[in-house]
Amino acid sequence: MTAEKPALRVKSGTEDFAKYIKYGYYYVDKTQYLRPIFDADDRLLILRPRRFGKTLTMSTLKYFLEMDYENPDDTSKQRELFKGLKVSEDQEFCEANLGRHPVVFVSLKDAGQETFQSSLGALAETLAELAVGFDWLTRSDAVSAKDKKALERLQDPDFLCSGTDTANRTLQHSLTTLCRALHRHFGRQAVILIDEYDVPLQKAAMNDFYNDMIRIIRPLFSVLLKTNPDVSKGILTGCLKATKEGIFTGLNNYTVNSVLTQNRNLCTALGFTPDEVMEMLSCFGLEKQYDKAREYYDGYSVYGRDLFCPWDVTSYISSLLASDDPGKIKPEAFWNNTSDNRIITQYMPNLSADDAQKLQDLVDGRSIKVAIDEGMNYGTLNLSESSQFWNILVYTGYLTLAKRGTDDVHEFRIPNAEVRKCFEKNIKAYYDDKQSPYGAATAKMISALLSGDAETANAELDMLLRGFVSVRDSATRAPKENFYQGFINGLFAAADENLVFEYRSNRESGDGYADALFKSKNRHIGVVLELKAVSGSESLEKAADLAAEQIEQKNYIAALKNPATHKLYGYGIAFRGRECVISFKEIKA
Repeated sequence: MTAEKPALRVKSGTEDFAKYIKYGYYYVDKTQYLRPIFDADDRLLILRPRRFGKTLTMSTLKYFLEMDYENPDDTSKQRELFKGLKVSEDQEFCEANLGRHPVVFVSLKDAGQETFQSSLGALAETLAELAVGFDWLTRSDAVSAKDKKALERLQDPDFLCSGTDTANRTLQHSLTTLCRALHRHFGRQAVILIDEYDVPLQKAAMNDFYNDMIRIIRPLFSVLLKTNPDVSKGILTGCLKATKEGIFTGLNNYTVNSVLTQNRNLCTALGFTPDEVMEMLSCFGLEKQYDKAREYYDGYSVYGRDLFCPWDVTSYISSLLASDDPGKIKPEAFWNNTSDNRIITQYMPNLSADDAQKLQDLVDGRSIKVAIDEGMNYGTLNLSESSQFWNILVYTGYLTLAKRGTDDVHEFRIPNAEVRKCFEKNIKAYYDDKQSPYGAATAKMISALLSGDAETANAELDMLLRGFVSVRDSATRAPKENFYQGFINGLFAAADENLVFEYRSNRESGDGYADALFKSKNRHIGVVLELKAVSGSESLEKAADLAAEQIEQKNYIAALKNPATHKLYGYGIAFRGRECVISFKEIKA
């Protein structure tokens, strides 16, 4: 906060603007952006990644615009709340709008649940709680009897979930009814603020009840936001535009401000700038931790401006202040603890070789080129379509713009260490999961290796390689063999325990180190793998043959010799890019 003596208190996760002022929490003053947000077209959709301050921004707007309903012409409470903040310097804007509007503010972030019934129930609770706050409208002489009855019904969440036609209509027209009643009562058009509008749609699409949810959400928004004499301004926040949902079809005076929008007016309205983060750290005597904060939470780019994730920075500072020795506190990857990270593992089974390479480039610190469709449709969400996958990663903050291109094809990168760790955790979890499709394919490959069937093993291994992403060894920091070593280790991490006994890699054996060796569960068969990475025009077949010969020449099989072992197999495996060739050699036990 830019007040003269900012209170030395910080609170992570607080999304209510008034609490920052009331309880003396440190507040990064973004109120100078209230005017450009409000003065945008009649309907504005602000798209930003999760945890980027959307709800707090909407809460700030609500407290600034909303009138005192008991004393409509008295703005003293609002003036006191915004006293000393940047917006107070704009006297013209304050005089016209501070405490001058009826406001309907609702956040749908809690309406995104795992089932339709739970989502409907959460939505009903949210809308009922909103209606209870406007109960006084049911006693207004200016409000029609029909709307009063609807407002009374709206306060009962059980009724809203009952599934009757009346209940559905009441829920679907709830926001429209509230705005109309406010307009009638005050003679002033309402301002509607809808936070996280797309959360119910996203959750529904991911959990296969999209068609049920869109029947509720579409009428909830469409009548409200289109030509409506009861609404002066409509401002929404979310992650994705989702224009094809039909929610915004036919909507005039409609502006979208997203992470890809070339609009400098709002580029730093959400998110913390480097200067704001340094000022906040300095306020608490933590400026020495700036470099750590930058490594983990910086790196987002909007219209060329560098931004930190606000929730992460605040959470990090909270952990520093709770420690007796802040210098020893390592930044946490807070995103790892959120359920939305399932998007990564849900897409993994559908990786093409090209998409797998893109993911590999990202976790290795490089940027990738992908086409982005701002009109993505949750209703046809199909994670086998890579364009939708990259869309979600960009707009939810897993990726950020590295370089603007043409024809909607741009370069993107992972913004920071925190998000990279999130990728790594989820990718590792997928390959370590024995129940994943990768685990099932691995079982076929291992069974072929144990039976001396190099042809089948080669076919399965080739397929597995095309979709593999390594996070154990970066191709930019280690020999190419290390990538393929990570690939093989990843396969065996997901191997069926009934197939493999004592898998070991880089194990000293004979006259050197074998890349990988293991036995069958009954210990009757021993297998050694020697890996080679080749480039250019070098023959994969020749390299595989040489690797197989090396197994015998250096006696790598020595560690597997045992009276119980009846057969010993050596496999030379040559890799180039996402191709591989296996050469087989049976060795006398």
